[in-house]
Amino acid sequence: MVIDTNNINSSGSARSRNATPLTANNAKAQTVAPETVVPSSKDNVVLSPEAQNLSRLQAKINLLSDVNLERVASIKQAIAEGRFEFNPERIAENMLRQDELLS
Repeated sequence: MVIDTNNINSSGSARSRNATPLTANNAKAQTVAPETVVPSSKDNVVLSPEAQNLSRLQAKINLLSDVNLERVASIKQAIAEGRFEFNPERIAENMLRQDELLS
């Protein structure tokens, strides 16, 4: 007896193949019963009002840009006009803090 694990019927057990396989010569003589299709039950998910609110907020966040374009434009303009002041100590401190976070 050969068990076909690729065709598992709806009851969960494997179908066995005791009959000879269908070929062009015996296809008309042998009939194959169609499998019964059992409709699956539909699962329902109900989100709490908090979860719905969080979902809406997440959708809004996903639409936002990761870059504050207004701030970038103002810094570019300040650099172009010579008004932007660099603070090397602050930059160094932030770089060290970043390195500590990655270590």
